[in-house]
Amino acid sequence: MQKENDINEIIEKYSDMVYRIALTRTGCIENAEDIFQDVFIKFSEKKPKFENEEHEKAWFIRVTINMTKNMNNSSWNKKIVTLDESITFETKEENEVFSVVCQLPQNYKTVIYLSYYEGYKVKEIASLMKTREGTVKTWLFRAREILREKLEGGFENE
Repeated sequence: MQKENDINEIIEKYSDMVYRIALTRTGCIENAEDIFQDVFIKFSEKKPKFENEEHEKAWFIRVTINMTKNMNNSSWNKKIVTLDESITFETKEENEVFSVVCQLPQNYKTVIYLSYYEGYKVKEIASLMKTREGTVKTWLFRAREILREKLEGGFENE
């Protein structure tokens, strides 16, 4: 019974983060839910040992990113058309920002999420995404430029 409680605590601890990363990277609620399940199934099957809490968190981020990559690259996923998802936010601006972030290329979405929502530094993001720091800086710069252009343009038209 103790192990079941441990798994429940882990799920509660990382569920929001895993779901948000999956939703940000897939742009589809159903796919995000599938990935969410798969990540925690993988955790319960593998029972990985972690050095510390940061290592544990990084494992969940890395597995979620890998699973979204696999899903996005699958031949099945390339043949389907997703329905327009309506996610409600407290303010119109939050809804618009999320909508624009979801339109970004995959790597841009991921670095924006990890930087702004999870608070990771460039070096940590590079490690999680298995790429160079310079690449992460470039992705962040380009993503911010796209967001700035689209959001400023959107607000001027109102």
